[in-house]
Amino acid sequence: MSTPLLELVDLVKVYRLAGERAFGPKAHIRAVDGVDLTVRAGRSYGIVGESGSGKSTLARCAIALERPTSGKIRLMGRSLTEASRRDLRRMRAHMQMIFQDPYGSLDPRQRVGRIVAEPLSLLGGLSGSETAARVSESLESVGLVAADARKYPHEFSGGQRQRIAIARALITRPKLVVADEPVSALDVSVQAQVLNVMTDLQQRAGVTFLLISHDLAVVEHVCDEIAVIFRGRFVETGSAKILLAAPAHPYTRALIDAAPKLRAERGRPAALTGSATPSAGCAYAARCPYAQEHCRSVAPILRELGDGRRAACHFPLESKGLASALAAS
Repeated sequence: MSTPLLELVDLVKVYRLAGERAFGPKAHIRAVDGVDLTVRAGRSYGIVGESGSGKSTLARCAIALERPTSGKIRLMGRSLTEASRRDLRRMRAHMQMIFQDPYGSLDPRQRVGRIVAEPLSLLGGLSGSETAARVSESLESVGLVAADARKYPHEFSGGQRQRIAIARALITRPKLVVADEPVSALDVSVQAQVLNVMTDLQQRAGVTFLLISHDLAVVEHVCDEIAVIFRGRFVETGSAKILLAAPAHPYTRALIDAAPKLRAERGRPAALTGSATPSAGCAYAARCPYAQEHCRSVAPILRELGDGRRAACHFPLESKGLASALAAS
């Protein structure tokens, strides 16, 4: 098989929290806890989870904006964790990021043309006319016009600003674009426009997206595969079509039922109860309506279910194991 576009192996990111005393012990939090991920060119991947689940930290580590505590990151087979600063700078031309806030991610003092052209400094050797042509091409690819390069960000709506951010990400013609909540700051009526632009770019230009979101409906619109993350660990992965139609993990079920756009089609909501206190067993057990004593004492591993999905659950939904457990309870 061909080399994956992006590969994460046992990725861990630990943050040290401020202590109550200057020289006292410091607490640690594992924002990403042993994640494995393979993204192949042409197949966009979605990472879904609630706030604080570690998805944005994972995204920033994936393109070397943050250094992981341990684990390996490879882009097109080349290590990002072991690359020198010079090599990493050259590799950044192949990976770009779209940030969440279209108002805060664009410098209000710069014209759009200069903002969009900024990543071209990674390539070097381009003349002024070549740069202007690339800026015009990138703006037009997201539904704007070349004349918009002479304007300032405040002259555009939120949706147009996010298109500018996408144009900036695409100007180096990257293999991978990481989009961290790219539409969450936009009105619902504008979200669909931006998502349609991303889908069109994926189909027409072959851009592979790693999309970070808390909204399954957004991920469903763009991505071929989905990973659901909870407290820094993947609890379910698989084809977007299969995973959303028949989730195996109760947390995935809860996310689907919490999304207004999906709830009407996919049944009753799952209860979100209990505390968020970590335990020796499954991290989700305190909130899971199907948890058994085994779940509270033994942590599940991410295992194959036989239909292309993997789930970290002792009793996957709609399985014989869960049916038997519920019947006995």
